[in-house]
Amino acid sequence: MITPNLASRPFLNTRPVWLVIGAAAFLAVVLILLDLRLLLVSHRVLGTEAATRDELEKRHSELAAAVRADVNALNRVPWRSLEARVKATNLVLREQAFSWLRMLDDIERVMPYDVRLVRVTPAVADDSVTLTFEVVSRNREAMLQFLDNLLADPSFRDPTPASERTPEDSGTGDYLLRLRVVYLPAAEAP
Repeated sequence: MITPNLASRPFLNTRPVWLVIGAAAFLAVVLILLDLRLLLVSHRVLGTEAATRDELEKRHSELAAAVRADVNALNRVPWRSLEARVKATNLVLREQAFSWLRMLDDIERVMPYDVRLVRVTPAVADDSVTLTFEVVSRNREAMLQFLDNLLADPSFRDPTPASERTPEDSGTGDYLLRLRVVYLPAAEAP
C-alpha cells in the first residue's frame, strides 16, 4: 500500500531529472559543436567547388565563343567554288601522273606492223583513260587484227569503232579507222 505524503512541501527526488537535463544539455552542446564543424567544413568545400564551377563556366564561355568564331569562319568559305577547284586540281594531278611512255608502249604492243597510228587523244578519268585513235592501214585484215589485239589485252577495254574509210572513200588507197577505247593504266601487262 502507498502511504500519502502529508508534508506541506513534500520532498521530491529531482536528481534524475537534473541528470537527464544535464546530459541532454551536454549532448545538445556536443551536437551543436559537431554541426558547426560540419557547417564550416562544408562551406570550405563548397567554396572550392564554387571556385571550380566558376572557372569551368568561364572556360565553357571561352570555348563556346571560339566555336562560334570557327563556325562563322567556316560559313565564309566558298565551299562550292572550292570543291570545283579541288576537282580541277585533282584532274590536273591525274593528268600529270599519267604515263605517256607506258601508254605508248602498251599501244605498240597491240598494234600490228601494218597499222600506223596517226592521232591519239586521251581523256583522263579517275581510274581509266579514254583514248581516241585514228589509225591507217594498207589492208583491212591489219585493222581487224588491231581490234582483236585490243580486245585480248587487259590494258584496253571496250574498243568501239567510230568511223571507217575504205580506200575507195579516202582516195589515198589506205583504210582509215577512228575508234574509242578505254585504257587502264594500272592493268598488268601479260
